[in-house]
Amino acid sequence: MKASETTAKRRQQLLRFISRDLLGPVVGKMPKSSIESLEKASYLPNVRRHILDIIPVTDARIVKHEPRTAYPPYIRTEAVFNRRNLYLLKDVTVSPFSGMAWIGNRIIEESVGSLRRIMDWGDVLHEPLLPVTALASAEPVVVCHPANYFHWLMEVLPNLLFTVARFPEVKIVLPEEVPRYVSEGLFTALGTDAEKRFIRCQGPVRVERLVVPQYHTQPEFTDPQVIVLLHNAVKGKIVADGVRPRAGRGVRLYVSRRKSRRRLAGEELLEKRLEEIGFTILNSEELSFAEQIWLFHEAEMVVGTHGAGLTNVVWSQPGCRVIEIFANNYILDCYAWLSFSRELDYHHVVCDTGHRIDEKAMEEVLSVCGGGER
Repeated sequence: MKASETTAKRRQQLLRFISRDLLGPVVGKMPKSSIESLEKASYLPNVRRHILDIIPVTDARIVKHEPRTAYPPYIRTEAVFNRRNLYLLKDVTVSPFSGMAWIGNRIIEESVGSLRRIMDWGDVLHEPLLPVTALASAEPVVVCHPANYFHWLMEVLPNLLFTVARFPEVKIVLPEEVPRYVSEGLFTALGTDAEKRFIRCQGPVRVERLVVPQYHTQPEFTDPQVIVLLHNAVKGKIVADGVRPRAGRGVRLYVSRRKSRRRLAGEELLEKRLEEIGFTILNSEELSFAEQIWLFHEAEMVVGTHGAGLTNVVWSQPGCRVIEIFANNYILDCYAWLSFSRELDYHHVVCDTGHRIDEKAMEEVLSVCGGGER
């Protein structure tokens, strides 16, 4: 961590401590008044003067899936998507680490999705306290921040593609170092000369013309229009939908989390039993971006505990069976939603013993897998 970032975090911790000490334990985090919708605050002259244009890119709509299987209430099949905009702004500050943009001391809510989301990101609240440098660019710029794999692929990359379609000359602000999937994903989507667009930054920058894509308030729901965009602009560069598996038949994948801090105990035994019935054990972080697209395109069955590796089911073909394993204290239906959107055969198994794949859960997984034997 760079010295300036360390100093800013310590400053934020001190301010939080002082605020709590003086005003009580219910405060001490960033006040709600400092995070506000750009459109809501656009009546204010000191906000309105920064807005050059508001450009709609997708319409508002309700999406309702009707899977053939009944699911419990926590596996949702209906979502509301508000209109998605691009905001062309002038003289605005933005962080390359999170995409958070701010005017003065007012954070633009659309740049992060919602107040709830940013308050969950406790490690970004210090960013407005970091030193800011001016960025000289004749072209408008957009930030491509390195979120985790799910959020980067389902949110950041699509928003970047919407921006490039509207502003072909746009420059892309990135941190100095990004994960492998970010660089490879950008080259896949934008071509081998994408590097010409990149501006590497060490910290927040003040920008003359900034494009802020609008982030959805509920990221667990991916707009089917985004999935179509990813297939056309990304997967289509690697493999076309409908292309048969190169091996002549589908493959069975287990997405391992044994190298993750948040893995479930008992995973080693489940992997062994799945290998015995023809599954390939997959460590997604060891594969290139293109290899992940190909493997999930070819998959006839995907098994995995809840985690970012299951994001790749977005590349799977309709009919692929997906079996997701949950700890009983944390269930989030983002991969169920992706599966419904791609017409995949989705199943879920909840472990009774918390963070362990117990024998009952293991047998249930194997039973569902057995239903798809060749």
